[in-house]
Amino acid sequence: MKKALVSLSVLFLISGFSRGHSLWISLKKYVVKPGMRTEFYVGYGHKYLSPQGLVINQEERYKKMFKELFFLSPSGLKSVLPISSGAGFFKARKEGVYVLCLKLERGPDEPYGPSGKYAKALIQVGSGKKGFSSMCGSRVELIPLDNPYSLQAGQYLRVKVLFEGNPLSTFVYATYKGYKPVEDAFPVTVRSDAKGIARLKLNVAGQWMVFVSHKVDYSATLTFEIGKR
Repeated sequence: MKKALVSLSVLFLISGFSRGHSLWISLKKYVVKPGMRTEFYVGYGHKYLSPQGLVINQEERYKKMFKELFFLSPSGLKSVLPISSGAGFFKARKEGVYVLCLKLERGPDEPYGPSGKYAKALIQVGSGKKGFSSMCGSRVELIPLDNPYSLQAGQYLRVKVLFEGNPLSTFVYATYKGYKPVEDAFPVTVRSDAKGIARLKLNVAGQWMVFVSHKVDYSATLTFEIGKR
């Protein structure tokens, strides 16, 4: 892709990679005009979509777990990004929905055994709607079947859950920025059917994160924004 169309710089500050934690990508603005810059950060932990979940430790052994970072353009063009220091910004001139993908993996011979954390974020540039269902190719993945940027608070979002490319029937969770859990970490819990499809009712406008986990230590997240009625 031409440099004039997309520019992105990345900041990764890595913290612990223990079992039960989640990885996600959050943006300052999910909806931007063509050519407008937005900052993003990588979160890790249990304080979902919170600044307290920012990854803040630069220990080298955790950096090595980042296997791949890339974005998909609305037309599906993949652009691999270097994992380096610097501020995290995204800017694109072409309208549509961009998918930012991040993969963290730990091998079977490493301490604590195999693990995989996968995160993707949807960024709406201008009024274009193409590209929201692009796949990152993660071992566990959440694929939106509806464009979140065409929805409003109170409507349903359908997502498809895949594990190693096959539909997965499992529990699917969702939460939004500012949610303060009392008993449940997630205000929305549903189960995907035999085709891997789940319907999530998103009652609150703002930033959302959908989460799914499978087996011992594999998980995936999807972040986006829902508009007001």
